[in-house]
Amino acid sequence: MAEMMPLNTEKARLDTEENKPVDEKEQIIQAIGGWGPWQLRRCILIIIIIWLPASFHLLNMVYYTAPTDYWCKRPVGGNFTIEQWKLLTHKQLGFENKHILFDPCWVKQPLQDKEREVEAEYEKCQEWEYDTSFWERTIIMDFNLVCDRAQYTKFTQQMTFFGLMCGVLSAGLLSDRFGRRHTMLGLLLLTVVSGTISSFSPNYTFFLISIWFCGFASLGYGTVMYVWMMEHVSGRHKTILGACPHYCFGFWGLGTAVISYLVPNWRHLQLIFSVPCLVLAGAYFYLPESARWLLANGRAEEAEDLCRTIARVNGRELPDDFKLVVSKKTAEGEKGKGYLGFIQLFTHSHLRRKTLINYYLWFSTALIYYGLTLNSNSLGASLFVYQSVGKLLEFPAITLVIFCLLKTGRRITLMIFYSLGGLSLLLTMFVPLNYFTNEWPIVALNLLGRVCAINTLACCYIYSSEIFPTVVRNVGLGSSSLWARVGPMVAPFIAGLKEYDERIPTATFGVVALVAGLLVTFLPETSNTPLPDTIQESEALGQGDTFWTSLREQKTKSENKK
Repeated sequence: MAEMMPLNTEKARLDTEENKPVDEKEQIIQAIGGWGPWQLRRCILIIIIIWLPASFHLLNMVYYTAPTDYWCKRPVGGNFTIEQWKLLTHKQLGFENKHILFDPCWVKQPLQDKEREVEAEYEKCQEWEYDTSFWERTIIMDFNLVCDRAQYTKFTQQMTFFGLMCGVLSAGLLSDRFGRRHTMLGLLLLTVVSGTISSFSPNYTFFLISIWFCGFASLGYGTVMYVWMMEHVSGRHKTILGACPHYCFGFWGLGTAVISYLVPNWRHLQLIFSVPCLVLAGAYFYLPESARWLLANGRAEEAEDLCRTIARVNGRELPDDFKLVVSKKTAEGEKGKGYLGFIQLFTHSHLRRKTLINYYLWFSTALIYYGLTLNSNSLGASLFVYQSVGKLLEFPAITLVIFCLLKTGRRITLMIFYSLGGLSLLLTMFVPLNYFTNEWPIVALNLLGRVCAINTLACCYIYSSEIFPTVVRNVGLGSSSLWARVGPMVAPFIAGLKEYDERIPTATFGVVALVAGLLVTFLPETSNTPLPDTIQESEALGQGDTFWTSLREQKTKSENKK
């Protein structure tokens, strides 16, 4: 493999890694350093803002569709209180906690003649009134998503994640073709514009179309930013920074709950979640293009100039004739394939297997996390309590996953959290219903499963950035994230199984997690390995390395010692 010219720097300022021969894969990192003041400043910015738009535009639907009491609209000029109106006109369904349950979908006109009142027939309600004691406006109120139209509420989640599914794949294609920096700016502006427009939606169809664009752009923005960050760090910093952005998701997710509590009006919230994001456009002027992307796309001179700038800020010296080695495969044209490069992920057997397993891991993680997060209104705990506690738990959870990644690597960490999450969710089948206050054991097991899911999601981001090569890294990460959007679209149908037993959906999520834990055992360990730049390097990465081969090797070594 070709090597760079030796770096003309003072030996006293070189550590062991810098003294090693520079190869094509690590030449940029060895030139700029795997960590320094330049990376520190930009990574802090990225960790703060990376998932801000996604947090607002993914988790908002929990509050926009918050259930509220409703009843058939009272006649204009009527002197009925709400309770009087219900008693006179609504069907009674029974009692719950000493309160009468009414059917809000059918009404009959109150008549003074008791005989005629008995004969009056119930008719379907055409208009409704809503309890606005807390929620001033939700999409359920504005678009009357009740009674026969109640099933349409699930389209909010499905349309959002359909937008995410299209967006993360398109973001990868656009980023690998046009660069990380321009793609980030374009997706951010699309999030701001579509989110602002959606707050003025005149009907539900317009709302669904606008949130599709919000979903399309918001997560793609963070995904491209994540790839940019991972391409400029190495070693243990890559592991730590690979998980740290999930602090951002937890923080802004908690912020979404607080803001929604303070501003219980979905139209106002949508403006708050959209317009201020415009200030994030400043990152475009602060973050340069990825040096790895520039080199992989044959723009060596620009990459060299950037390396000189970064090295100078990091206190490193590069010679005046410093040059980067352009890979022969890049020079021969592989640089142009990144933009439809997802096809290449399936042209090599080992890379294909890693890709397919990776897709299932993303699918299962998102299915479990969003299935538990976005369909939590049926749990005994308050919506705000459940969401806030879940987000607060993500902070120690991410700290734990960083520790595990550093100590045990990617594979073992994934196996631990998939297995723990799967078992905790399966245990809900053995908890009796309507026995404990607020169903607290089921809520606790749900929260544990949710925490494990956010941990595996953090691992999936890191693992995906390490198995896919530079030329198609955004496509690989984007196509993996695509499957993470399919999961939440399927989640409402699994949640519908609660008609048979409230615990079946949670137990199903548990089985999905355990299958993922088994598949992880067939993946290679990628910690402490250089990022692959070409398809061939990615195909060779970890061949013959599985959890089972690792066990056999350890057994053989122990037997030889005896």
